[in-house]
Amino acid sequence: MSTDATPTILVCYDGSDRAAHAIAHTGRLFPAAAVTILNVWEPIEHIVARYAALAPYLGEQIPEADAAAAKQSTDIAEEGVALATRAGLHATAHSAAIDVTVWEAVIAAATAIGADLIVTGTRSLHGMHELLSGSLSHQLLQHSRVAVLAIPSPPEK
Repeated sequence: MSTDATPTILVCYDGSDRAAHAIAHTGRLFPAAAVTILNVWEPIEHIVARYAALAPYLGEQIPEADAAAAKQSTDIAEEGVALATRAGLHATAHSAAIDVTVWEAVIAAATAIGADLIVTGTRSLHGMHELLSGSLSHQLLQHSRVAVLAIPSPPEK
């Protein structure tokens, strides 16, 4: 955790409108704050391990596919940086590969940067649907030792 007056903030960004809304809201709540925009990606090797039928089709192409997925994740994080900059934040991009789950990757990234706060959007799920889906915001609230700010989805137009 940071010891100076300015909090270290990690903002989850997946390219969705909900995540963009969370970035904009972070800019309003923490004007001129320094934030790290995080995009998490899943290595193709993990997907192939789950769906063994894919292995014969990807085989030697897995490293190429992983490199492309990593680049796409970096591009998405940079897109989030542009949004954060427009929201008045000082942002840097970070991309992280999933080792086990998305929420664990987010917590690991928060730990690595010494975050005081994790910001995430929500999917506006309620009741049993949220319980069964295991949303990122719910998992972070359950498992993080760092404060979590879950920004509700923007109102539907």
